[in-house]
Amino acid sequence: MQKHTYIMKRAEQDAPKEKVTFIASTSSADRYGDIIDQKGWLLDSYKKNPVVLLNHDSNSLPIGKGNVYVRNDKLTIDVQFDQEDPRAKEVERKAKKGYMNAVSVGFRPLESQSRSELAKDNKYYGQRGTYYSKAELLEVSIVTIPANGEATMLEQKYFNTLKSELLTEMKEYLDHQMIVNKHILSVREEDDKYIVEFAKPGNEERMEEEEEKAMDEEEEKYGHDEEDEKEMEEEEERDMDEEEKAEHDEEEKELEEEEKDFDNIIEAFAYILTTK
Repeated sequence: MQKHTYIMKRAEQDAPKEKVTFIASTSSADRYGDIIDQKGWLLDSYKKNPVVLLNHDSNSLPIGKGNVYVRNDKLTIDVQFDQEDPRAKEVERKAKKGYMNAVSVGFRPLESQSRSELAKDNKYYGQRGTYYSKAELLEVSIVTIPANGEATMLEQKYFNTLKSELLTEMKEYLDHQMIVNKHILSVREEDDKYIVEFAKPGNEERMEEEEEKAMDEEEEKYGHDEEDEKEMEEEEERDMDEEEKAEHDEEEKELEEEEKDFDNIIEAFAYILTTK
């Protein structure tokens, strides 16, 4: 049996197993009227020193570390709290229980101008506040009140979106490769990737051609009178119609069952990715 292997790389290889995910920044105006362009984030320095503070208090020790990335035009952070620090554990408990749901970014402006100086047809134009087209991220803090009202903990709808993206990605790949969404042979995790093995479509067309050729050769060898031939053809057509209907019904049933299995696999992928 031929096999086709699909390898899906994990987007976040080093994501901590115990994490709390927040939206750290968006392109919406904050309470001061300021806007940070999410395409202008410089994250390299932060990734070398990924500190998570409490209320921007840089004089106190960090309470955790963060993994930052821009996704769907939002700066997102996976926070891993220091499990050996009682203060950090308390903040984590409050975050998970919903008593502290927000974060805030500390950054160094690199390029900026008043929003009122922007062209009026610019989507970031405004009467007050500053537009930061480029900024270097320095730290991210768990805070009681964020400047950006959208900088809060991610809810389940984010994970539903991720599951939908995975499902779309894999189905588009399978359609592109002309692979039917069935005959899944195995699914396994290997280092930073998931490997799904599918059975390739068989050589049904070639087998049918060979069968027809054999039948033609048999007819040439033994021959048939016209009446027998006509009767045989009519009987074959009836048999074929019944077989095709039975096969079609069976295939429909198999496709429904296997589509459910396929969706279950995607759900498993989404669960693994969002809990690692």
